[in-house]
Amino acid sequence: MNFQIDHNLLHDINNKITLDQWNEIVETVKNAPSTKVEADDVLYIVERKMEDKVRHSVYDNYDRFYSPGLDFVVSADGSGTLTVYNSSEQARAPITFEQGMQIANNFFNAEGSMMSEEIVCEWVMDGNPSVL
Repeated sequence: MNFQIDHNLLHDINNKITLDQWNEIVETVKNAPSTKVEADDVLYIVERKMEDKVRHSVYDNYDRFYSPGLDFVVSADGSGTLTVYNSSEQARAPITFEQGMQIANNFFNAEGSMMSEEIVCEWVMDGNPSVL
């Protein structure tokens, strides 16, 4: 695996991204080599209104426990935050745009699965709540 997590920065994650960056993440998931070998209906991509926010998500439509999930929540003021979901921890953690792109490019392989699990495990083990 070629990813590194700076554990000193986990609490200072800059997970603010734009809608254009989210769309880039979604396109990366769609076009990733690990996605291309999956069935056509494998991706669950949804936009859901939540009071004064909008939640954009991309998940494995087959709910495999090792597949990560990515969420982008946009507030009424236009600011948005990016999080990753890990099924084994059943929790979310904030991630940077760069981490989101790396997970997106490896959405259906071991690297994406392990990266998301490590990020979420560290977040939860440090006593942080699951975030959305």
